[in-house]
Amino acid sequence: MKKIILVLSIILFYANSFSQNDAAATALLDEIAAKADRYTSLKVDFKMFVENLQTKKRDSYSGSAAYKAGYYKLDIMGQIVHSDGKTNWTYLKDAEEINITDNSENQADMMNPKTILKDYKNKFKIKYISDKFEANRPLVEIDMYPKVIEDKKYSKITLKVDKTKKQIYSARYVGKDGVSYLIEIQKFLENPSIPDTEIKYSNNLYPDAEVIDMR
Repeated sequence: MKKIILVLSIILFYANSFSQNDAAATALLDEIAAKADRYTSLKVDFKMFVENLQTKKRDSYSGSAAYKAGYYKLDIMGQIVHSDGKTNWTYLKDAEEINITDNSENQADMMNPKTILKDYKNKFKIKYISDKFEANRPLVEIDMYPKVIEDKKYSKITLKVDKTKKQIYSARYVGKDGVSYLIEIQKFLENPSIPDTEIKYSNNLYPDAEVIDMR
């Protein structure tokens, strides 16, 4: 689940550049980061593809995510995760169960787009790959490499950026274990009105679920 959160959250970051093309790609990402820093809330519908390079298996899932004022909600793969940045409440639909866990410092940062923007801005190298027209839109393909890779479970993240909307269209997390996660944005709402009852966890949300406190 942390991998999914990372890929979704990577829409907000800044990175250094080296070549002229890389500088142009970074300038585009700077525009996205500046725009994202003004968000007070977000709603995203997406399609996720899990690809195993060894078995050639490819599974697809539909999901949604919402963010507002430090609160996060993710609905994917039979789970609904609510977070306030310190605590996670994970509702398992099939098991009718809620697991309560603490966020580590890194997990808490991942859940907060504003923190991601600050923490990740100097941790990646940017490489421009190509301009292309795909899915009826002009896209720029960019590879993002962690500057310190030894402690990471992934080797790179490949972005496709919509040049017109100044938004991330897709992000591919390439895992060192041979499993890749591709997320394609289906719908992106900037600063939508999100009621607290929709995003914040409450016992009333899942009244029949068994609550297991794992803290």
